[in-house]
Amino acid sequence: MKYVSRNKTIARVDNGLISQYNAEINYWKNVLKKIVAVVKFLASRGLGIRGDDEILGSQNNGNYLGCLKLISEFDPFLADHIQNYGNRGKGSTSYLSANICNEFINIIGKKVSTTIISEINGAKYYSISVDSTPDLSHIDQLTFIVRFVKDGKPIERFLLFLPIEEHKAQYMADTVLNFLENLKIQMKNCRGQSYDNAANMAGKYSGLQVKIKEQCKFAIFVPCAAHSLNLVGVQAVGCVSEAVAYFQFVQKLFNFFSSSNNRWKILKECLGGQKVLKSLSETRWSARTDAINALHNGYDHIFEALLLIAKNTDQSAETRNEAQSIAKKWKNWRPLS
Repeated sequence: MKYVSRNKTIARVDNGLISQYNAEINYWKNVLKKIVAVVKFLASRGLGIRGDDEILGSQNNGNYLGCLKLISEFDPFLADHIQNYGNRGKGSTSYLSANICNEFINIIGKKVSTTIISEINGAKYYSISVDSTPDLSHIDQLTFIVRFVKDGKPIERFLLFLPIEEHKAQYMADTVLNFLENLKIQMKNCRGQSYDNAANMAGKYSGLQVKIKEQCKFAIFVPCAAHSLNLVGVQAVGCVSEAVAYFQFVQKLFNFFSSSNNRWKILKECLGGQKVLKSLSETRWSARTDAINALHNGYDHIFEALLLIAKNTDQSAETRNEAQSIAKKWKNWRPLS
């Protein structure tokens, strides 16, 4: 660059080389602008980026190359670049490979994290919420969320998925504290913490919330209201044997119809556009309302579907017997009023 600067003030024979050099810089800048735009678009919407291959023109090359190819249909510059540099393989500079895509994802991710951390420290006081769940590769990941106030409005930001190896309270506390320390977010400014009601998280003597309070006594613990209400519903129903049997029947009814496309089709035809049966949810008690409403509103039509299946000789003997058995039990239940 010093070489270029010196030649700006002196007329030289090699000025043509300088012009060519600048033109090449501008060319690759233009390419990178389009690549960054595609990466930002996909990342901001949580869309998958890579596919099964990295061949331009392939139907399985993923959203990243697919979007670049789509844009090239309306952008002659990008179309020429893909034509000249696409599918050249390793060792050739094109800025279309997965490596440059991943590099930009990391750069953008660091910039977003830096901005969020700056906002948190600017607000000074914050609260945390963490929960863990295993992903498809069976790696348990701790979701870390921070809430704070900015310009008088509550802001909630997701920071990171943290891989964890166990769920003991002390281990979880060390993970949270080390994470905040690495981000240079001061624990003394924490004013709230919220988790589910598991003993390792909410335990009043040795749970995570106690470990955090030992570091900052002002970090008030607020249990997850949705999880608390769900536990109330589960425990309340568990105390009534009739209710337990009722919900078991509702789930059995759903399993019977949903396990066969043909039976599900018969059910939908009998319901005639009404809401179909719903599966029960173990984690969201309110979802059971939808299941009961569907059962209540389609009571007669569901019974009709059971009878049709029980009398249909095209069905297997096992299916007909199961439908007949459920239909007999059905008479013991009455629609909710």
